[in-house]
Amino acid sequence: MAITALISALGAPGVSTTVAALSTAWPGPVLAVDADPVRGSLVPGWLSRWWVDGRITTDGVVTFAASTRRMPSVPAEGLAGHAQEVPHARHVRVLPGVLHREQTTAIGSEGWSRLASALRDLSRSGPDVLVDAGRWSPATPWPLLAEADRVLLAVRPSLRSCSGSTDLARHLADRYAAVELAVLAADSHGTADTAAVLGLPVGLTVPEDAMSAQVFSDGARIPARLERRPLWKATRRNARALHHQAHRPVRFETNAALDLLKAGNE
Repeated sequence: MAITALISALGAPGVSTTVAALSTAWPGPVLAVDADPVRGSLVPGWLSRWWVDGRITTDGVVTFAASTRRMPSVPAEGLAGHAQEVPHARHVRVLPGVLHREQTTAIGSEGWSRLASALRDLSRSGPDVLVDAGRWSPATPWPLLAEADRVLLAVRPSLRSCSGSTDLARHLADRYAAVELAVLAADSHGTADTAAVLGLPVGLTVPEDAMSAQVFSDGARIPARLERRPLWKATRRNARALHHQAHRPVRFETNAALDLLKAGNE
């Protein structure tokens, strides 16, 4: 199985939204890891409805790091009790992230390294892993990116986003073999220009679709016929392509995940 990490150079390009949408559409079991060192948003955003009613807690990266602090490395079993089932998409488990900067300090580089070892062990025979590494900062969880089979730099097709991403693009390309772009709110012309400016291949594109994005960024109610909307259609293609590139695809009907998602909104 595979580990895919998403990171951005600037704030709010849509990393967490993309991880949430990809997880929902993923053609098989997947673990979504909220590793944004500034403030995790998968649970307060995407899963906010189940956080409020107590079906999802914020136990995750922080409790994992605390419970394994005396271990030099951690097997996949160390994730037990910290990763939680997503109620509306049962093929997905989530590892909630930090809510306060003090928690990031407590985790430290060693905590991220232990998490990286557990995720690598898990990926050998368990589900795929999608990592939300948040925005590039001094606290970026580099051990998780080092273990990733693919690193996606999230960027928008604008001059501001491209110019703000050039340093990180070079940094990632120098460090890792498999680095690609995730071009968000994209069109075909902007995608090609973005790839040319940053000098990286495009791994996935997601079109502008604000109404659908709110489902995965803020837990908003599903708009009518989500399955026909641009974001969901592109996300299904992206999830299948990433999965196929990593290993032989398994048969999984993502419309079933959409049905569960809709049921959770009723």
